[in-house]
Amino acid sequence: MNFKEEVYPKNLNLLLDKTNDISSNIIKKLNHIECPSIADLYIELHKTCGAKPEYSITRDKKAYNELGYVPNIESGKSKSLNEFKGLYVFGEEVHNEIIPVYIGISRTAYRRLRQHGFGKLHNESTLAYLMAKNENEELTRASSSNSILEPKKEILRNFKVALYPVLNDYELYFYEVALAGILKTKWNTFRTH
Repeated sequence: MNFKEEVYPKNLNLLLDKTNDISSNIIKKLNHIECPSIADLYIELHKTCGAKPEYSITRDKKAYNELGYVPNIESGKSKSLNEFKGLYVFGEEVHNEIIPVYIGISRTAYRRLRQHGFGKLHNESTLAYLMAKNENEELTRASSSNSILEPKKEILRNFKVALYPVLNDYELYFYEVALAGILKTKWNTFRTH
């Protein structure tokens, strides 16, 4: 047990076995005919009553619920379940098969997915920034503008996405690293800050 009285797993082999099961589950979800893209999970709302047209991106609750990705934690000031804590996996089509290319974890996955696909800043659209930086090593966080990141976010919005609920923090962190290794995801990196 650590100082916060969080319990360590008794058997890491059981956790690794479960990780293998999760990897199979994720592959099936990503390759299912009804697996959504990030864009399928959000709605763009337009407001035209001001001098300048505005828009906002909001979660399509019906789409999430139909997929079984229902809220599992309270977040912010909410007194009810309003967010999803767990893994999210992006898949890209390669030779008529969807392969996992990135695994992330979040206690606010709904918000995190919106940031990846629609965020305006490099620290929101971190994968888009990483993809842009991979093509241009001169790119810095300060020089990365929305116009530079937008083509990468468009690619991201078309990635298939699967979610997997995980409430235990230790397991969540363990699964991210283990699944990246098992699935050999292209865009995960574990270099420390």
